[in-house]
Parts: sequence; C-alpha cells; structure tokens
Amino acid sequence: MYRLLIVDDEYHIREGLKLMVAESGLSVEVSDVAGDGATALRLYTEQRPDMVLLDINLPDMSGLDVAKTIRDKDQQTPLLFLTGYESMTYIRQAVSLQAVDYLLKPVTSEDFEAALSRAEDRIAQWRRSEEEAIHRHRSLEPLYREHLLLDLLQQRRPAAEVIREMDGLRFFGETSGPPYTVLCCELEEASQQEAAASKSHGSMHKNSHVFAGLAGEAAAATGAKAHSAAVSRDRRVVLLARASCRAAERAAQQIRQTVQERLNQGVSIGISRPVQRMEQLPEAYEEAVQAAEHRGWVGYSQIIPYESIQAAEPNSSQLLEKELLMITEIRAGNDAAVHAILQEWSGQLAGLPFKQVKMIVTQLVLFVMRIVQSDASVGQTSMQEHDPLLELSRLRHGPEMVDYVSRYFVRVGRHVRESREKGIPRKFQRAKEWIREHLQEDGGLNRLAEYMNMSPKYLSTRFKQVTGESFADYQTRVRFERARELLLDPNRKVAEVAELVGFTDTNYFSIAFKKHTGLTPTEFRKTFL
Repeated sequence: MYRLLIVDDEYHIREGLKLMVAESGLSVEVSDVAGDGATALRLYTEQRPDMVLLDINLPDMSGLDVAKTIRDKDQQTPLLFLTGYESMTYIRQAVSLQAVDYLLKPVTSEDFEAALSRAEDRIAQWRRSEEEAIHRHRSLEPLYREHLLLDLLQQRRPAAEVIREMDGLRFFGETSGPPYTVLCCELEEASQQEAAASKSHGSMHKNSHVFAGLAGEAAAATGAKAHSAAVSRDRRVVLLARASCRAAERAAQQIRQTVQERLNQGVSIGISRPVQRMEQLPEAYEEAVQAAEHRGWVGYSQIIPYESIQAAEPNSSQLLEKELLMITEIRAGNDAAVHAILQEWSGQLAGLPFKQVKMIVTQLVLFVMRIVQSDASVGQTSMQEHDPLLELSRLRHGPEMVDYVSRYFVRVGRHVRESREKGIPRKFQRAKEWIREHLQEDGGLNRLAEYMNMSPKYLSTRFKQVTGESFADYQTRVRFERARELLLDPNRKVAEVAELVGFTDTNYFSIAFKKHTGLTPTEFRKTFL
C-alpha cells in the first residue's frame, strides 16, 4: 500500500478525503493528516509518506512553501495540490514543483481517484527507474572497480583522488587493510599446435577471456582478499589485502595451478614486496611487473618474487669462476663434481654476511633455472614444482640458504642427467657406463663393440642416433669432465689425473685440456682451488 499524508486546515475536508481514499479501491492508505504547514513538515520528516496532498492555503504558511521544503530534501515523492480557487500563479508554481495534479475544491471522487492513480503511476515509474539504475550500477561496478584499481596502480590519476573514490565505494570492505601485495600474472603463449586448434574452432581469444576472471577467483579461493584488473589481454594484476608473504605465495600457486588445469596454459607470476600504505601501491605494481617480465630470463611459468631479482641484479655480471665451473658441472649432470665444489663453496659462503650470501646464491639459482629452461633435453614440469625463488625468499639465515641451494643444485644436476638419459635404450646406457669406466684403456670403439656384441661401424652409427653424440665426442667430453673433477683434489698430481682419463703423455694431456677448457691443468687448479 502507498501511504498518503493529507494536509488541510479544514477538519471536514480532511475527513471527506480520508473517506474517498478508503472507497477508491486503490492501493493507497492515509498514513496521517495535518492542519498546518509545521505539522505537515514534522510528519513528513518522521514518516516519509509515499505521496502528499497539500492545501495551498494553510494558516501558518503556504502549501507551496511546504512543498518547496519537501523538494529541497526529496525530488521523487509525488505532490498533489488542493485549493479553493484557480490561479495561474499557483498553477505555474505547482508545475515548477513537479506536482502530479492541481485539484480545485470541492473535489469530486472521480478527479481525486484519477489524481491518486497518477501519483501511483509516478511512484511505480520512479521505482522502475531506480531498479534499472541499481541494476546498471551493479553490472558496471566491477568494471568501475577495475578502472579505479588501474588508476591507482598505474598512476593515471592522483593517488589521493583515487583513494577517496575507493573509500566512498568501500573498495576494500571493513575487514581488509594492510599489508598489500601485488601479483602480476602473465599468461604464456599457447604452443603452435594449441593455437592452430584454437583458431580452427573460431576461439582464438577464448583462453584470454577466461583468464580475465580466473586469476582473481583463484586467489580468492585461498581465502585472500583479492581485487583484480585486466591490464591487457594476457596480463592480469591481482591486489591482495591483509596478505602475509606466505598468503601471497599460496595465492600465486593457486592461480598457476588453476590456469594450468582450466586453460592448459602456463602463467608467470611476479610478486611485489608487501607495502603498508595504499600510496605505495604504484611502486609495488612496478615491482610485480618487473618480476613477471623476468620470466624470459629465469624460465616461463615461474613464480618470481621481486626480492629474488633484486638480490641478483647488482652483481649479475660478476659471478666467480668457481661458481661458473659449478654451473658447467650441473649442466653436464656431474654429481660428483657438483658435490666437490659445493663442499668448498658452502664453507666459504658460511662466513659471509647474510645479504651477500643472498645475492650470490640467488644469482646462481637464476643461472641454473636458465639452464633448465634453455636445455631442450630437460623437461621442466617437475622442476617447476619446487619454486626455488619462493623458497629463497622465505629464508632469513645464511646457513639455511646455503643448505637449500646446495640441495637444489644436486637435484637439478640429477634431473639434467636423468632427463638426457630418458628414452635411451638400456643397452646404450650400459655403453655410456662402460665408456666412463674404461677411460684408461686403449681400443675405444672396437673394445666397446666387442663388449656390446656389435660391429664397430654399426655401433658408431647407432650410438649417435640414440644419444645425439658421436662415440668420439662423447668419450672426449666425459674424459675432460672427469679430468676437471679429479683436478679439484689437490692431493692428485697432474700426471696421475692424465693417466686416469686415458692420456699416457702428460704434456699432450695439458695441451688437450687447455684446448678443451681454455686453461692448462695447472692454471685450472690455481683458479679453482
């Protein structure tokens, strides 16, 4: 029912109007009556009726003045005027106050009911408009929130202005607040085969469209207060509120897992350092973008904390030669050599300040991740599961960091070796083992052919087909890998090392070693011991 306030100074008129309302059959009821303007304004303020009927001539003020006061507060409530005589001045004022009708006394029930019906229609029309406006607002609000977030992060408008709008919108809600962390999620390109399949089904951009809503949803699924916005088709930024470092990492891992499961595509995620004030969010956004864009260097589909690339950048071109040797041995899958170098390297790092340790080990991890990424023979999926950069960002003590990185390097070396040997028939794995165990012996290919029960020519052809290296190239590589490993033992003489890897002439070994490594055995020892 619509509630009507009747304002007239004559009692019998008020009672007559009340009776007409009751007999009209309309969805209108009289909420109250008033005999003067002051009482009318008080009742309007207290009750907020749906419509008001005003006599123009009241004892204390004009009904038009009452209407003006109402209009100052409310532009929507339908107003109906009642007067004892017709006046163009009054009519014009009534029109200016958006009156629904202007009734002359004595009013007939037909005219009164028609006026009330028009008031009902006005209310219904306004409510429909209001509902449509609310619907439009709700449908546009997510887009508006995205624009606000990007305005702040990308500094498209003054931060104070954007933050005021966010506060007005209750952007973060009552339970959200610092610390704030920004994630930059970069969707990796689909493979050529996937792209062709997508194109053939007329849905080239389907994954990008789904990705737009997936990142924020996945982050929120971990319990984080997440707000996201699309920077571009394949880049989504996610703002986390009240997020610890661990919570940000969980959100990033959930996003990566969800995107892989739903889209069968990888996603690289840069994580900013946490900040305490919203004014610091543009800087946090830049950190997240820089970290995500580092994926071309550390490997795709990685989670990359900004702290990890910050730690490595100051000294990115100054790796010590011993560390470079360790990387070489990791690339070769030489477990024994990696262990030997790590033992001495760990002892040296243990005495350094934490910040210096963090810089060195993070830089080395980045280089090793590069190996995993660039080596076509090494599968990356299982290595990605360990997220070494995330693990490093959590550690706060030098010995912990050295211990973790040492274990990581050994794991990568083993992974490299196993990946290269994967798919090689067991027969040729035995051939490789035989070569490594018989470096001292003469005969080479012929002795191996006899061991394998094959002709030398057939063995040579098949060895290269299966392993990707010729017998001679493989034997030479293994000889010098073993030589480097043995030379790291200061108790062994160069002549002994030469003999153990199949050289009877020490001088010839020295010449061959320098040709292969760029250093003589003596120079190698001075550099790495």
